[in-house]
Amino acid sequence: MRILQLPTEIAGQVHLTAKGLRAIGYDAANVSKVHPFGYPVDINPCFASIPGLRRTRNPFRFGHWLREYDIFHYHKSPCLPGGLDVRHLRRLGRPFFVEFWGSDIRIARIEAARNRFFVGDSSDKSRSQIRRLRFWSEMTDEVIMSDNASDIFLKTYFRAIHVVRQRVDTEAWTPAYPDPETRRPKVVHAPSNRTVKGTLHVERAVEALKKAGLSFDYVTVENMPHSEAKRIYAEADIIVDQLTIGSHGVFACEAMALGKPVICYITPELIDTYPEGFPIVNANPETIQGVLEELILSPERRYEIGVASRNYAEQVHDIRVVAKRLASIYNSPALPCGKHRHPHALDDL
Repeated sequence: MRILQLPTEIAGQVHLTAKGLRAIGYDAANVSKVHPFGYPVDINPCFASIPGLRRTRNPFRFGHWLREYDIFHYHKSPCLPGGLDVRHLRRLGRPFFVEFWGSDIRIARIEAARNRFFVGDSSDKSRSQIRRLRFWSEMTDEVIMSDNASDIFLKTYFRAIHVVRQRVDTEAWTPAYPDPETRRPKVVHAPSNRTVKGTLHVERAVEALKKAGLSFDYVTVENMPHSEAKRIYAEADIIVDQLTIGSHGVFACEAMALGKPVICYITPELIDTYPEGFPIVNANPETIQGVLEELILSPERRYEIGVASRNYAEQVHDIRVVAKRLASIYNSPALPCGKHRHPHALDDL
């Protein structure tokens, strides 16, 4: 069985999906344009230009893949304009799957209504997100997700939501557990987007705790090469992820693979949807100061959570573990594609 992952890279997850599948014996490859962060790409011709047309996705390349691959796993979007490739696969009865990653289908107004801490970016993408949900629901009744955070957007469109979790290659992340003898811990925060990550709340908590006389160092990781950032993460005793979104992302998985205690906001309704042993320390903008203080003052607890984090990453997020879950989905009988959309689906709001 040959499996193609395409066409958009998301935080290295598409590359890691193919890598994990290869690790358990499948012939898998990923296709995407070159990413600014330099994630590995197995095939890049999806974005080759046709003579006379600028940056057109070449449909002849897709015809080649159709002959070479048995299963097509889409991430977020079709490859060809108008979803011509997906429509063709459906006409042929060829197996294909789609996976969303959160922000590509998260409707800000709905998220804000259920999560009072939610802060999205400044643009309203709801129309394009609803078009994406509508298109894929017309193509398939199944969707793959990394968690249950988007169930509210998906249940009116799809009959089956397969949760497989985010991917991290734990073999590439050597654990560096917090030293329980450390009395001046290092707190690290990596705000890829300061507003969305709740950085202001983190900095206010840090300032208040320093004024109260707590001994610790605080480091932000921004605008630096990944190799340098990874070195700083390895030196951390506590990592603060985000305080507003309500679920964790890939960065938290990498931090857990390093054996670090991770602070992140998880909405109450999601907590029980994570696997047993979920080690993330929950905090929101109102509780971050107290949660951070407790960890700063608890070196043994930092170490224990760090060990639990590494174990959790190996058992839940490792690329080989996720690949086995994906393989079981690929090998299951496909649901017949019906018109599942609820009469009050999001595109009617």
